Amino acid sequence: MNLDLMRQRLIEARALVNMNRKDFAAALGIPYRTITNYENGAREPGSDYISKVADFCGCTTDWLLGLSESIGEKAKDADALDPQLELLINVCRPLNSAAIGRLIAYAEDLTFNPANKK
Repeated sequence: MNLDLMRQRLIEARALVNMNRKDFAAALGIPYRTITNYENGAREPGSDYISKVADFCGCTTDWLLGLSESIGEKAKDADALDPQLELLINVCRPLNSAAIGRLIAYAEDLTFNPANKK
């Protein structure tokens, strides 16, 4: 199992439901720090978390684990990713865990600034 791919797919799954970490943590009933650790690669998520994310985001556990390229029918039916968001995801693919963590923290800062809202 490719842990970097799994970590990246956890981030992509959260993007499918258009939620920041704080809101996602609240929705799943999981501490924010735990989600941060999973997405930064500091901790490996367990099967309970993988299952919760798959159910909540409408993707398959196999896709989250990197065992399948098929994301799942429910997720396919969701709105397609904005091309700029898709570009951002692809640009991030070669980054290491520390760099992605910094990028996510910066993106969350941007998200909470009212001047940056649509």
